[in-house]
Amino acid sequence: MNQINNSKRSTLFSTLQTVNDKLTTTNQLQKTNPENLDKLITNSEISLHCKINPLPMSDQPLVSIIIPTYNRAHLIGETLDSVLAQTYDNWECIIVDDGSSDNTDEVVGEYVKKDSRFKYYHRPDEHLPGGNGARNYGFKMSRGDYIQWFDSDDLMVAEKLELKVKAMLENEVDFVVSQTRYFNIKKSNPYSYPYISSDINFLNFATTDLSWFTPDLFIKRKILAINGIKFSEQLKAGQEYNFSCKLLLFTSRALKVKNVLTLRRDHQNSIGKKRQQNKQYYWDTVFDSYWTTYNEVTSLNDVPIRFKRFMIYKCVRSIISLKNKKKIPSKFHLELWKVFKLKSFYFYTALATNQFLGKSEFSLKRLKR
Repeated sequence: MNQINNSKRSTLFSTLQTVNDKLTTTNQLQKTNPENLDKLITNSEISLHCKINPLPMSDQPLVSIIIPTYNRAHLIGETLDSVLAQTYDNWECIIVDDGSSDNTDEVVGEYVKKDSRFKYYHRPDEHLPGGNGARNYGFKMSRGDYIQWFDSDDLMVAEKLELKVKAMLENEVDFVVSQTRYFNIKKSNPYSYPYISSDINFLNFATTDLSWFTPDLFIKRKILAINGIKFSEQLKAGQEYNFSCKLLLFTSRALKVKNVLTLRRDHQNSIGKKRQQNKQYYWDTVFDSYWTTYNEVTSLNDVPIRFKRFMIYKCVRSIISLKNKKKIPSKFHLELWKVFKLKSFYFYTALATNQFLGKSEFSLKRLKR
């Protein structure tokens, strides 16, 4: 069985709980394995900017941690150990298997046996295969006041839940955004978050570089439940963008904390790496993400024309990057005309020049103006 032995698990608990006190350079980071995991966690460069005082048990809202997984038996034990190491106690961890063919059942089953806060399910057929269907089912099975999405190959800093709960309770916000860094890449810096809380709104997120990872989000359950906000199960990539656009349609009451609270794993089997290795698949998923988000968002609420122009133009770029080989939905032509009016002509000239000359920038620039 792929598990960290008991002595190393105990060490992991203690190092995660004190990781904010261990500030070192990132040059010492190595690729993870059971032998050097403790060192990696200890050396992770975390910067907590406020003192955390434990909440009385009576004041602790329940946090639902929702983790989809697929063939991660060799990694998920480390993730669940980091959940066990949390300084905040009132949580449930819902793991939803998406059809694994390895020994995930056996590994996760051990955690369920030793701690009743772990709940393990298999995604039912009513939800589409993929992480998004597993997340939606996990939310359906959850009971928490707050929702913490997480991935089965990453690690939580020990104070992750406690800091986020306190941020929620001490501020009138509907969700909190923390920061992420890679823990197994040399010279890895935190992912760039060049914005402040007041910058977080629908248009800024949808049309600029303002962004975050799914595990950065910590959300009031009622915001999702009341507004029916779910992950789009047909998407293979871009689900964070799609989900957050829908979230921001209904609330921008957000707090960004300056803390790295998720340690992200870099590995060759990640969805992101697979997309980078196949350009056709990459641009296919880019189109699907923007087109699906455009349709879902415009069906939920009135949105500014700036959003519509941005989304349709991103779709156009994807079509051109696919060398005109993308099957264009019939509705796309109608939406293109609604948004760009007579300038839609430049899309069709871009298609023609791309087909016969391999060039399209002249027409694309005029469409974007």
